[in-house]
Amino acid sequence: MRGVTTRRRVSHQRPCIVVLLLLCAPAAAAIETAEEPGSPDAAKHASATDVNREVTDPVSTTWSLKLQNNINFIDIAGHGDQVQDTVKFQPTMPILLTSALTLITRPEFTLLDSKPFTTSQGALRRTTGVGDTILDLVLSPKLGPWLAALGPTFVFPTANLNETGQGKWQAGPAGVAGYKTEKFLAVLIAQQWWSFAGAQDRAAVSELHLQYIASYFFGDGWSIGTAPTIAFDWRAEPGNQVTFPFGPSVTKVVKFTDALPVKFEVRGMYVPVHPDPNGKQFIIELVVTPVIPSLIRGPVWSEP
Repeated sequence: MRGVTTRRRVSHQRPCIVVLLLLCAPAAAAIETAEEPGSPDAAKHASATDVNREVTDPVSTTWSLKLQNNINFIDIAGHGDQVQDTVKFQPTMPILLTSALTLITRPEFTLLDSKPFTTSQGALRRTTGVGDTILDLVLSPKLGPWLAALGPTFVFPTANLNETGQGKWQAGPAGVAGYKTEKFLAVLIAQQWWSFAGAQDRAAVSELHLQYIASYFFGDGWSIGTAPTIAFDWRAEPGNQVTFPFGPSVTKVVKFTDALPVKFEVRGMYVPVHPDPNGKQFIIELVVTPVIPSLIRGPVWSEP
């Protein structure tokens, strides 16, 4: 979560977050696979492990809806450990431009951010609101086992409170590089943002996120791996620029019906390098990712 310095008066209420996910899918729904994108029978013939492999691949042609709950344990100076609870929604909507080139559209909405902070007088307060919105638009060529993508990424200042957003319009490059086999996937996702407009009383932004993902796929939809995000705040004071977490993840894909595969993932991370004070020390992430039918099937431009 990108930090902010401006504070405003907020409610003292500590929210209790309950997320209810209800999904309905038509009987003829299908997932997309790299070999047969848009095939109506793909979901019926794909195993849970195949679905897991496709959803984990950030440049696959599979459409999905990810709901993620981040629980961050923060050491706030003078107040001990406090909990920040964030709920994010990230749909992934790849579009086949040709049989060898995919446009991947991936917005990320912060639906709820329950965040502790200290006032200028040193009192502990908590605020709850929505956060900024991220949008990645990258092009990915088909390169066999190699994974690659490149394009722009944007941050829109949609937060309704100073504490839950940065108040700046931002843009920069995004990229993906990796390799996958039937059993293993390793990939690096990079996003760099610079602010170019927004509230004049908010600090300028220059920030880099690097997510490193490694997964080993077992049978029956199981996998283990890691998927932390390293954050670099280039405008922070020296010594407080880096947040570096690491830790394991466990994933299971369940096919409730042939038309409704859902990926469940639990991640636990320790953060040995973090800003001091008010840096994240431990992170727990709970992720639910339903696979949905592609709304745009087949290449947009057919080859002659």
